[in-house]
Amino acid sequence: MTPGVKERVLEFLAEYGERGYAVLRAALDAYSSAPGRGVRLGDFSHREVVARLRAWGIEYNPSMLLRILERDYGVIETSYRSGNQHWYRFLDPGAVAEALDEYDRGTDPGAQGEEEQGIEDPEVEVLRVQVASLDPQGVMEELRRLSAKPRLGRAELARLRRLAFEELELAARLLRRAEELGYEGPEVEMLRELIAAASRLARRILATGRAASAASTTIAALARAGALSDSLDSVKLSRGR
Repeated sequence: MTPGVKERVLEFLAEYGERGYAVLRAALDAYSSAPGRGVRLGDFSHREVVARLRAWGIEYNPSMLLRILERDYGVIETSYRSGNQHWYRFLDPGAVAEALDEYDRGTDPGAQGEEEQGIEDPEVEVLRVQVASLDPQGVMEELRRLSAKPRLGRAELARLRRLAFEELELAARLLRRAEELGYEGPEVEMLRELIAAASRLARRILATGRAASAASTTIAALARAGALSDSLDSVKLSRGR
């Protein structure tokens, strides 16, 4: 077993949770099912991962997480790439399989130190769970996709509206709760980044002067969310004085 691969996989799973697990499991499944299927350019392809995720009812583009696995964690590497294909190779498939099995059994690589110290503040722990349940990485990906479009159509505005009145409204409430608890952690910063990204998108739409009237409520809600984030920062600074 290559030293460190299993530990890096566990770190990746601790960071990206169930979505990261699904992508890695799909890749490993493609690799395990490969023998006897003709010429292959690597252990698995992007296309195979997408197909398996869809077969499991998961509509998700794994490109970002595959890049992270390769660039940041060194778990996979590109074996072939062309205009319409991207193949990868595992550095150590056995280490990946072992790490996934540990994750299946409920092993949390980041939890051991916390268990030894005990739960310092149950309300903070609940806050962390609530933030995780929002899937902030997934929400950020959606906001980035929307921001990349020069103009939002009716379907994109409808999706933005749902984000504003569901995930982003919950994010604003959790930010208020974090301020009440005096908690500053990576989860709180992630919420601020979400709201800031949404606020920038809303301001860009307003600046074009072409927003449909049906989207005005959504845009106003996002702008208020951005203002809320700014006000929370102001409160924190004033308390620091």
